Amino acid sequence: SLAVQPVLLADLRGSVSTCSFSHLPASGKMSTVALRWLKRFVLVLVCTVVGSVMAILSVVGMLPKILKNPRKALTKKKRNLPPPAYLNPSWGQHHSVQCNGIQLYYVAAGDPEKPLMLFLHGFPECWYSWRHQLRYFSENYRVVAPDMRGYGRSSRPSSSVFDYHPDKLAKDVRCFIQALGYEKCVLVAHDWGGLVAWVVAERYQSMVDRLIVMDCPHLAVYEDFSWENKSQLVRSKYILLFYVWYIPEFIMSLYDWGFVGLVFAGKQSGVVNKERMTEDDLEVFKWSISRRGAATAALNYYRCLPSLSAPLFAPSFASRKASSLTVPTLVLWGENDTALDCKMAKLHDKVCEDLTVRVIPSCSHWIQQDQPDVTNQIMRAWLEAKESGSSSEAKA
Repeated sequence: SLAVQPVLLADLRGSVSTCSFSHLPASGKMSTVALRWLKRFVLVLVCTVVGSVMAILSVVGMLPKILKNPRKALTKKKRNLPPPAYLNPSWGQHHSVQCNGIQLYYVAAGDPEKPLMLFLHGFPECWYSWRHQLRYFSENYRVVAPDMRGYGRSSRPSSSVFDYHPDKLAKDVRCFIQALGYEKCVLVAHDWGGLVAWVVAERYQSMVDRLIVMDCPHLAVYEDFSWENKSQLVRSKYILLFYVWYIPEFIMSLYDWGFVGLVFAGKQSGVVNKERMTEDDLEVFKWSISRRGAATAALNYYRCLPSLSAPLFAPSFASRKASSLTVPTLVLWGENDTALDCKMAKLHDKVCEDLTVRVIPSCSHWIQQDQPDVTNQIMRAWLEAKESGSSSEAKA
């Protein structure tokens, strides 16, 4: 049966150890911890209950269409081998490496002696999202795009939903950079990869030479903006559905993983420039997300969110000090992003000391695939300007 299970509470020991309660008496420390435990429990409970209701309503709403033609709804194409577009040698060479206790699969191109440019993809994607950037930047960089933990051909830990906590994802990135033989990189990220990149840039600043984040707000920016603009909470309501177990995976798999076509090429959330997302491209993403356990792993990124979305423990992801990032940062946003309001892009001066923002018109959430030429040109110009500025400062 499609049982609805509540999201488990996070292991709070690491969070508690980072808090400073030295100014409180013993009883005050205990009451403060208990209160924050209670707040977190209530937050997770509310998210799970609302998500469960949304999930049940979604299935009930789809039931008549499913029953009308159950064979069409439930039949899935066998995808044992990667599609031809996935194996196109022009994107780069395919490799894997052991790091942070898991195997990460990646595609790389360019001279290994050149600076590292590392790409982190989002949901429900894989390394292939960066195909245009791999080809474009391989002349001047060692370009590397991994399948994030749980995606594609990378390992899928299944012992706990918190195997996909941003702490572990950030450590994956740190260990991955080291495993490749580098000390730092130009870190480029989109969507969920962007959230991970914000954490990496905060915790391991010495490893990030330049930071480029696309269509993903820092959690502190998202929290502030959402409180003042309830329309963003409406845009993000789909996340509540993802908190529930089993039902989202079932919905995603219907009509031969039709969810992939809806998010990447649909009228509401798909690319604006439809020629940029071909059937061959969609087949790559379907192959990646349909691998055993991949959909659950991808959704587990979201199932960690209730423990991150409020500053219940200090320091939390959503309670950073203003201008805490000294890494030169470029924030790119698609003007037609239906999931995340592009107005958030310019608000990152709260967390970045050296910030450049560009909003790309006629562009969806899938920015690097929807407008790859414009995206690449903006990235290149910004990187060259920063490099020129660093050279001038060094000479001075």
